[in-house]
Amino acid sequence: MNPLASPVCYAEDAEQARDVANWRRAERKHLLTERAALSITDRQAMAQALAGHLDQLLARRFGTMSGLVLSFYWPIQSELDLRFWAVRVHNNGVKLALPVVETPQAPLIFRPWTPGCAMQRGFWNIPVPDTVESVLPDIALAPLVGWDDQGYRLGYGGGYFDRTLAAIRPHAIGVGLSQARLTTIFPQVHDIRLDAILTEKGTAHEQC
Repeated sequence: MNPLASPVCYAEDAEQARDVANWRRAERKHLLTERAALSITDRQAMAQALAGHLDQLLARRFGTMSGLVLSFYWPIQSELDLRFWAVRVHNNGVKLALPVVETPQAPLIFRPWTPGCAMQRGFWNIPVPDTVESVLPDIALAPLVGWDDQGYRLGYGGGYFDRTLAAIRPHAIGVGLSQARLTTIFPQVHDIRLDAILTEKGTAHEQC
């Protein structure tokens, strides 16, 4: 029996979980290589298009967002850079935060961010706000390495975002490239479905 034959897998089956992990590792490497091959100009155009779709989805879901806390991300490994959009929504009254690995293998915490605030190097050398203050986001953007039509996310393999969603439940929106679509990520019991997935082409998934 092919352990990847079913789109739903269970961590209780150690052999199946190991096969899924190996498959994900290979897909992750492939998708990251494809993304890195895009030109800076192409990624900038995709980020602009994605920002427009984000505006539409958030307006439809939340109306005015003034006073809400939204967590975004500091781009790494050729991710679409939405910092220009974050500055714009900040200027419209949205409170922003960045995710921080404070404790390895634990849920993320979120530190408030404003344009020009002091930053320091965090886990994986990613810049994070230089403060001990933390907040809880109402909305959290999650960068995607890969995604499927059921709303599941393929990330970098550390499991931090899924642990965080298991601990708190912001409105979770995956953002990434349309070319990163997979038929399935073979979700395990620890994988948590996102509320929406957006790409440069629009809404790819949205929970009712």
